[in-house]
Amino acid sequence: MKSPFLLPALLLGGVLGLSACSSQPQQVQLQPTVNLDSVAQHSIIAAIKSQDLRSNRFLISIHQDGEEQAQLIASGSNLRQSIEQQLSTSWQQQGVGFVPDSPNLITIELLELASKVEESSVKHAATSTMRIKVTVDTPHKTLAKQFRSTHTNEGAFSVNVNKQADAMSQQLSELLTQIASDPQLIEVLEYQL
Repeated sequence: MKSPFLLPALLLGGVLGLSACSSQPQQVQLQPTVNLDSVAQHSIIAAIKSQDLRSNRFLISIHQDGEEQAQLIASGSNLRQSIEQQLSTSWQQQGVGFVPDSPNLITIELLELASKVEESSVKHAATSTMRIKVTVDTPHKTLAKQFRSTHTNEGAFSVNVNKQADAMSQQLSELLTQIASDPQLIEVLEYQL
């Protein structure tokens, strides 16, 4: 004879088991900021566009020892738009005005932005790699530069996804600050025959 309490108990156990597995967030927010120490003023007009060319759209992949499938954590916001907004705001602070039909074009290409975490029962190790390509096209000159950043960190037990996202935000902030303050990009825009 079947117990009338068996089915509800099995359902409750299944729900509790699934909720224990989903304790990590499925999405995180990166919040980069650009911090320029000194701002030189220029009088430049340019257009700006950006593209997300990453082969993988997740931010963090967590790989457990002995498991084939990785846990993937996505971005809760549009990274391409966020990066373009941060860079255009910092260039505007330097005197670059943006109009859609300018013959001077800045193209931002997001090539790579991900953190791979290897977890075992006692520790984790994370490697975050970021690559952004910026191309400045004018009627007289073209300059394409690739900016790259790689950070590694280790810790005890499982990775804290929110702390890893904070570390990635800091890393992205440093990379965007490096791009925004790169003198060669502004020199190409200022170049006149």
